[in-house]
Amino acid sequence: MKRHLATLACLGALAVPCSVQAQVANAIFSENFDSLVRGPSVNERQKVSFAQFTIDASDPNSSPRPNAFTKTGPAGWSIDNNFDNFGNVDLTNSLGTDVFSLDAVPVLLYRVGVPGLVVGNTGVPSQGSAADGVDEWEGWSFANKDFWASVDDQQRSSFTNASGTIAVADSDEYDDLGAGRAGGYMNSGLSTGDISVAAQAGSTLKLSFDSSWRAEAYDDGNTALGDRPDNNQTAIVWASFDGGAPVFVDGSLWDSFAGTGANTNPVLDPSLTYKGDNVNEHISYDVPVPTGASTVKFTFGYLNAGNDWWWAIDNLALGDGVNAPVWSEDFESVTLGPSVNERIANVATVQRFTRVNTDTDAEPRPDSFTHTAPAGWTVDNSQTAAASLGDNNIGVFEWEGWSFTNREFSVFASQGDLGSFSKGNGNYAIADSDEFDDLGSPARPLITSLAMPTIDVTGAAANSLKLQFDSSWKQEDGQIAQVFVDYGSGPIELLKWDSRATNLDETVVLDLMNPAGATSMNIEFTYQGGNNWFWAIDNVRVGTVPEPSTIGLVGLGMVGLAFARRRRR
Repeated sequence: MKRHLATLACLGALAVPCSVQAQVANAIFSENFDSLVRGPSVNERQKVSFAQFTIDASDPNSSPRPNAFTKTGPAGWSIDNNFDNFGNVDLTNSLGTDVFSLDAVPVLLYRVGVPGLVVGNTGVPSQGSAADGVDEWEGWSFANKDFWASVDDQQRSSFTNASGTIAVADSDEYDDLGAGRAGGYMNSGLSTGDISVAAQAGSTLKLSFDSSWRAEAYDDGNTALGDRPDNNQTAIVWASFDGGAPVFVDGSLWDSFAGTGANTNPVLDPSLTYKGDNVNEHISYDVPVPTGASTVKFTFGYLNAGNDWWWAIDNLALGDGVNAPVWSEDFESVTLGPSVNERIANVATVQRFTRVNTDTDAEPRPDSFTHTAPAGWTVDNSQTAAASLGDNNIGVFEWEGWSFTNREFSVFASQGDLGSFSKGNGNYAIADSDEFDDLGSPARPLITSLAMPTIDVTGAAANSLKLQFDSSWKQEDGQIAQVFVDYGSGPIELLKWDSRATNLDETVVLDLMNPAGATSMNIEFTYQGGNNWFWAIDNVRVGTVPEPSTIGLVGLGMVGLAFARRRRR
């Protein structure tokens, strides 16, 4: 599109986005850039690669990894590391089934417990000890998915439904420091805040989330049970309405008992609630809401885990299964802190260089960026001086026009302010004239346009459509951001930021002013800057805003982990 045509600005003469309370639902288009495959960097370099250690935090030869995990959940959420499964306990496993060896004098090998009951102990052993148990995985944690997978992959990276920050309970990694679980089992509960369901009282809602689960059972002893291996890693979900007694969410009980072998007595079939490994799936449960109920709180219990595997969840939502969710959560609002035990040795700290790609004292940083846009999207750099494009000695190659990257690489490349872009999850699009200018002497300004695919809007009511996206903008004089829409009669300017104040983390909603009878729509994001700062966008959606009375909270961003056997301590 040509930008010299007549334009209309949202809110009249004010070059700011429309301020609205409702947000886009019933999406006819969405994009969070997480489907992109990033290649290695060219100019943004590190001297050496990460070296991983699991050691005490006081070790003088180590330093934390930044932006790794936190124990502070979203507002209203809580972690209970003294979890007793709401009183559903059988600490001696007395209700279980004895399994004996077939020796001449049978030996009690273990006792198959009743799934859903905690055996041996409540809570998380060794909690609070700096030397025992890896602090990051002390019960439920909120962790960067890539950080979690990087400590020891073992199919953790196969949790591809998830992005950014996830909730994870990982007894395998917890047991990797000092006494670890100290002869007990891990029992931890993760509870949401209260969720309003008053408008849905008497109906049945759908609780959905993405899940990664690996099962293991009956191979780790418990000192309180005579060192019998009675562990049976179990998952369960509870619902509590208006603060009342928790009720089991039907179908949500999983355990790890795959049955006994022929060398034991008795020979038992797998548990009726046995769930084998599934490291990447979408889960949905029916949740009947009692008549008169106002709120619901969910608790995710991780029970009876020895040195077993994990349960990780992301992208939670509650809805009626048809309309927009009444509640959603993807943990992207969680602020991540530095690691404690999972470390980088000082001999392997990141050393950043901005050098030509033939420099022999630096190597690429993998999985960092791409210039290849998602299917149907296009990048146009034709208004930037040709001499500044395609030459790895002039202008930093990663930032030639709109690029696609993630927060970790942007921070690595010295844009620390993008660490505040918490609404951006996984990959996002960015135009960054500041970093582009850091090699050679590129011509200024950098002018680049990012066009969305053509969208079919046939049948949409006039003036019913909205454009929504998450944005991180750092201002300096001379930098300009614009958004245009074209229904076939020329571009209309929806937004123009020029000397507009910095806002590093916001959601922008714009009226698309679609005329009656329009059949197609093209939207374009343009950026201009000459060694200024940046504009990053993510979670782009086009759709309509539902009536406020129809839902309690519109959920957005519902988008935006192979070894045969893991090591043993």
